[in-house]
Amino acid sequence: MAGGAQIKKEKKEIGGSGYLNNNCWLVKNLKYPPYKRCQYCEFKFRHCLFLQYQAISLILIITFLSLFFLIEKRLSLLSIITVFTLVIVYGYFFNRSTEKIIKSNFFLNQTKDALKELTDNLEAKVNDQTKDIKEKSRYLQELLSMKTDFLRVVNHQLNTPISIVRGAFSMMDEKIWNAAKSSEAIKAGFERITQTVQDFWDAYELEGEKMKMKPAKTDLAAIVERLITEKRQLPLASKRKLAISASQPDFALPAAWCDGKKITHVISNLLDNAIYYTEQGSVAVSYELADKKYLKIKVADTGSGLSAEDKKILFQKFSRGRAAKSLRPDGSGLGLYISKKIVEGNDGIMACDSRGLGRGSTFSFTVPIYQNQQPDKAREARIIKKDKIVIFEKNNQPLG
Repeated sequence: MAGGAQIKKEKKEIGGSGYLNNNCWLVKNLKYPPYKRCQYCEFKFRHCLFLQYQAISLILIITFLSLFFLIEKRLSLLSIITVFTLVIVYGYFFNRSTEKIIKSNFFLNQTKDALKELTDNLEAKVNDQTKDIKEKSRYLQELLSMKTDFLRVVNHQLNTPISIVRGAFSMMDEKIWNAAKSSEAIKAGFERITQTVQDFWDAYELEGEKMKMKPAKTDLAAIVERLITEKRQLPLASKRKLAISASQPDFALPAAWCDGKKITHVISNLLDNAIYYTEQGSVAVSYELADKKYLKIKVADTGSGLSAEDKKILFQKFSRGRAAKSLRPDGSGLGLYISKKIVEGNDGIMACDSRGLGRGSTFSFTVPIYQNQQPDKAREARIIKKDKIVIFEKNNQPLG
């Protein structure tokens, strides 16, 4: 049925045997094409070539008969035969010419339409290909830039702890340090290498299509208290005499629904940054409720602060503020990037607020409040990136 309808539709198109030129008064009234050439014609009746031929033939007949009558003063049989013979011969050749003209005009229009369609399609394809090439070029530039940054950071990040380990071995070998002191320095160096490598692999994992989270009922207040106790013992915090504290909210602090291990990493990173970039003053943790569904944790400091330009790149890989580079030259520029992705993987939002350089900063993030949620094994919390950028390679093969 569908095939028959399609054939019928095709026949009604110009050039088909069932085509009717509704522009022509004669065809419209007859409801069929009187001549075969009519199936190729789109002219109005008054522009019909055959109608023009008939008008010209009538004029010729009248003209010739009038001439014979004027010359011979009568219309002889020979003159009538001659005129009609000329008209028939003329009509035959005119009729054939007319059919060829109409068909040629039809096929010429078809060719023009096909050429226009081809040109449009070709132009569209060229535009698509050009856009694709530009996109791939931009992607390649981004990849090359990222690899350059990665190699620079790796060289800087790993060179320092390796130098510490090498120096400790040298001091022990030259008997300047005893084994216990050398072991302590070596241990610190390896711990720093381990943490740096872990940061790089965390960043790589976050470049993938998803990051698995294991949400559970979590007591964030207990995590914060434990971390504050640890951070107060850091040599840099003691040296700068920083006041590190957590305020008690005026509401009952609810449990959170999140991956406690990874959120611990986020809070620890924010506290470390606050300590590193605060030369004097305080670091304070506080809590807020957001829309009765989320718990907000805020880490405020009185440190170096951030400029408007710093805020734009703050959560990008390998990006660091201008003040951060001077206060902590060995930073990887991955901590906040990883922290933000972890928070997003726990269905939260991370943000930063600063009144400017030298005026401190407040980093905050939200996590869902525990409301009797249950782990859904069919659903994995995801961190989605539109375009995956692979920046780690092994044996010249991309990982991922």
